[in-house]
Formats: sequence, structure tokens, C-alpha cells
Amino acid sequence: MKETTIMYSGGLDSTATVLLLSDHFDRIHLLTYDNGYGQYLINKSKRHNESFDRILGKGKYFHKITSCRELFSKLVVGTLAKNFKTYKSKFIWCMGCKLAMHTHTIIYSLENSINTASDGSSPETDYYVEQMSLSLKRIRQFYGEYGISFSTPIHEIKTREEEKKLLEEKGIKKVGIKVFDRNPGTQPLCVPGNFIYFASTFLKIHPRYDEVVVEKFIDDKLIIARHFIRDYFSKKNLDLDELIEKLKSN
Repeated sequence: MKETTIMYSGGLDSTATVLLLSDHFDRIHLLTYDNGYGQYLINKSKRHNESFDRILGKGKYFHKITSCRELFSKLVVGTLAKNFKTYKSKFIWCMGCKLAMHTHTIIYSLENSINTASDGSSPETDYYVEQMSLSLKRIRQFYGEYGISFSTPIHEIKTREEEKKLLEEKGIKKVGIKVFDRNPGTQPLCVPGNFIYFASTFLKIHPRYDEVVVEKFIDDKLIIARHFIRDYFSKKNLDLDELIEKLKSN
């Protein structure tokens, strides 16, 4: 059985990604994360599950909602003032959150012998720091360290209108409330994230991030993430290196 994971919010991009993946995999693991700090309505990510039951079949996908609070706190929240002083940008909140989610996806993949992963990163929203080409490149490399191939399938579609058309063709017509060119309402609410990206999302005023600073942040935090993964499996008396080799051999 060919299985894969997707970091899933229930929004337009990740929902369209699930439909794309369904053409290539027998079972898709939808992973939704709660960082524990200002995220609400997590269960909204289940909004399309009834449609997935109809379109894909109940055995085609598995949806899990879980916490990444502990790691997110280690990466960012526990040293927020120090982080802001070092990196001098509020991007650290969203980038740190995504790194925590990706780290937990790696752990899940290793536990379940799944060697492919994806998320709903879109070329139309590459102004979000975690969807910049630089960020995606480093994230892809991070997955690769553990024998996991990471992809962003929506990059093949290019536009949100094409994504909506894909969903409509499959019978999913409700994609949230249209606010400018965004469609909120079908995914969890992140209050800090909405505050950070308000100007980008609704006013089209996009911040410019220093790629050197972004890359330094990612590399610094991946050191913590790697230790977190190794400690996780050590506590379970599992050999991480053996799990990695198993995925690589597949």
C-alpha cells in the first residue's frame, strides 16, 4: 500500500493537495496540529471530511489532530524575547510553528514507515516566510535527512482559481468565505498568525524578509528539532538510525 502524509489545515490549498495526492496514493494521512498558543477552532479542519468520505472513500484517508505545543515552546515561545532580539522580525512565530509541525510529521512518518510527505504551500502565497522558496528548500532537506521525500503538489496548479475548479469538479463547493482573494472559514484560527500576516493577506502589503536571517533562524531551530526527534525515539527505546535506514531502503 502506497501511503503519504500531508500537513493539513482544511483550507483551500491543503484540501486541493489531498485531492491531487489521491491520484497517486492508496492512503493519505491528514495531520492537523495545535501549537497551543492562540490557535482556536481546531476541529474546523474536519469540515471537508464528509466530502472526503464521499469522494475518496473512508479507507482512503486518515485524519489525526494532535499537539505540537511542547516543541513549539522549545523553538520559539519559551525564548520569545531573545528570539526577537536575535532575528529582529515577527516572522519567527509562524516559521517556528511550521518547523514544529514539520518535525512532528517526520516523527509520525518514521513511526508509520511512510517515506513521502507534503503540505499545501502555494506559489501564490510565497510571501509567507514559511512558503518562501528558501524555506521550502531547507524544509525539503530536513525531511531528506530522515529518508523522507517532501513535496508541494499545489505548485503544479499555480492559481487559486484552478484549485477551486478542482474542488468543484470533485463536488466540494464550499471553500470558506471570500475575503478579497482569500477564503477563510474552513480551517483553524491562529490569532497571532492572522495578526502577523494581516497586511499581506488582506491589504497586499508584503514584508520583505532578509533571506540570510531567515536561513539562520531555520538552521538554528533545526538543531533543536533534531534533538527533539532523537530524544522522542530514545524515550520509546527505538533506534532512530534503524528507522531512517528502513525508510531510505524503501
